[in-house]
Amino acid sequence: MTEPAKASRHQKVSAAARRMLETGESGRFEFKRDADAVSPGLLAALANWVAADPARDVAHLLVGVDEVEDKATGLVRGVPCGLSKGLDRAVARIQDLASKTRPIPVDAFIVEEGVAEQAPFVRVEIRPTMPPHFDDQGRRQTRQGRSTRALTDDELLSIYLDREAGSFAVRFRQTSEELQSAVGAVGNQVDQIAEAIEKNIADPIHRLTGTSVEAADAARSASSSAESAAASADSVEYEVGHVQQLVRDLHDVVEALQDDSLQNLAHRVLRLRRKVWWNFTVDTWEHTSKRADDLERRLRQLLTSDVSLDAARNSWEVRVWQDLLKDRNEQRTQRGTQKWWSSAIAEVASFMEEPAYAAPDLPDLRSALKEDLDHELDDPDSITSRFSALLGDE
Repeated sequence: MTEPAKASRHQKVSAAARRMLETGESGRFEFKRDADAVSPGLLAALANWVAADPARDVAHLLVGVDEVEDKATGLVRGVPCGLSKGLDRAVARIQDLASKTRPIPVDAFIVEEGVAEQAPFVRVEIRPTMPPHFDDQGRRQTRQGRSTRALTDDELLSIYLDREAGSFAVRFRQTSEELQSAVGAVGNQVDQIAEAIEKNIADPIHRLTGTSVEAADAARSASSSAESAAASADSVEYEVGHVQQLVRDLHDVVEALQDDSLQNLAHRVLRLRRKVWWNFTVDTWEHTSKRADDLERRLRQLLTSDVSLDAARNSWEVRVWQDLLKDRNEQRTQRGTQKWWSSAIAEVASFMEEPAYAAPDLPDLRSALKEDLDHELDDPDSITSRFSALLGDE
């Protein structure tokens, strides 16, 4: 709970000020007749006097007050004498002097007393902010009765320690409050996490455990069925593969039958004749000699002859044209010269007159074997090896 705001201006002299005037000047109370008598060193000394004893909380400076001694008792008390330069200028000067105390300005709360009376004065409540305080000359002083003196080393050390202890206490309180707040937040989060674990992990695990037990029973029941099904699947897979192979073999047989059919053979003959004619044109179109024209006439006569209705003859003719095209591709430039075309046309013409398959080439195997038996048997390029490769499985 915040303290109520203190009054900084009184029309008449306040009760607190009257008690100070009656008490007289001491370590706690300092009287000055005029504001010009106040200095930064005095303000620093009053603040240090408060800081030197933790039981003290404030020192008071009364400006515009004169000291009067009672002749009967010898006691000194304060009597307001007013401010020669006015109340406002006195307040401004004190504020300026307070700002010149070091290391940071002291806390100076100024109260204007008896402003409606003939002799108004100023009461200043002085508190330390960062003790020990000093003036621009570096003097660290304190009050001793009605006078001032320098702070001793022990007093300086005590003030420093108290100041750091106070700073530590403030930081510790702040840290404690932050820690308490953080612990409270963590506590709430822990509760939320525990609830989330129960809801999102524990319950699903419990349900999963039950489901796993049921699944294990079902798996054991299905295991035997699975083994039987696996055996059946293997058998079916084998049968399917066997059937697929039969289908492929049947497809090959059908294609072979189609290739050997009369209609298909006739079509192949026509296609090969066109291919031969195209290759001849490619090889001889640049030639303008009479020989080239004669070759064209002879080849045209062969290629434009009727296609036989005999399947065996057509199969034979397919082989003839295939051999011719193969022989052409084996020429040096993969093109036939006029000489080659003349020889090829003559050979095909002779075949057309008396269709027949060429007799097999029978090399002199006996002589080759006698000459080098190991070479003929071991070398795949030998005459004997090449001939044996033609034997096949017949």
